[in-house]
Amino acid sequence: MLGPAFDDSDVEALSNEVLPKYLSFFNALAIDRLVMAPKAAVLACGPMASSLVEAVADRLPGAIIRGMEPSQAAIDAALERTTCMPPNAELEVLTRLPLDHPKGSFTHAIVVHPLSGAAARLLLLKEAFRVLVPAGQLLFCLPLRGSCPEIADMLREFSLKHDNPKFAEAIEIASQSRPTPETLTNDLERLGFTDVGVDVELLSVAFDTGKDFANHPLFRLIVAPEITALIGDPAEATVSAALDYAKTAIAKYWSEGQFDLTVNLGCAVARKP
Repeated sequence: MLGPAFDDSDVEALSNEVLPKYLSFFNALAIDRLVMAPKAAVLACGPMASSLVEAVADRLPGAIIRGMEPSQAAIDAALERTTCMPPNAELEVLTRLPLDHPKGSFTHAIVVHPLSGAAARLLLLKEAFRVLVPAGQLLFCLPLRGSCPEIADMLREFSLKHDNPKFAEAIEIASQSRPTPETLTNDLERLGFTDVGVDVELLSVAFDTGKDFANHPLFRLIVAPEITALIGDPAEATVSAALDYAKTAIAKYWSEGQFDLTVNLGCAVARKP
């Protein structure tokens, strides 16, 4: 739903390397658009939702905060590294939907970069609508359509070299399953949200060489799991082999030059009527 159940070493890499280089940009976009509300209660969901807690507390002093992580290891690490967890904040592992929170529990719902396919994404947004109070605010940040074209190109190359048109079709369907600002707006309005707006920023994540990107935990912990979720399971072994090919090809093609991962970073802001 939010991502794989990361282990201790994964969480350390996410915190020390992926968060500052990548996920922090998504977090900042959401926090900047968080509106004030009396007696705020905030639901924060994502593969590193614990990284949002202190920023939310600074923005909304006294708010009740519930962070939803995909793994207990992330929660344990957050509690260890945070010497002053806000008193009204709690972290939970998200294992299923619906949440164990009644309708209208939160004034805000923040969903940042879930590593999920289109169907799971809509279920998560539907649940966010349910737990929001009337006039509650949704903030949803994710890579939009056109993100990671460099990876998609390598996956297409893999399908050609292995004469696998079905996998090539799966890649195109996965690429199109990322929302555009227009389709994301339509999805949210169909779920019942109003006053929907989508802001877009171009994020270029630079690495000295392709090998640096291939070896960076961003590929293993965020990019690969998200692409796997978007493709679904036409053949799990094929997806894994294709991602390994993409990693090797990028390391080879950009062996002596800078590699930039291109991301269309989108942030949807909406209200529950």
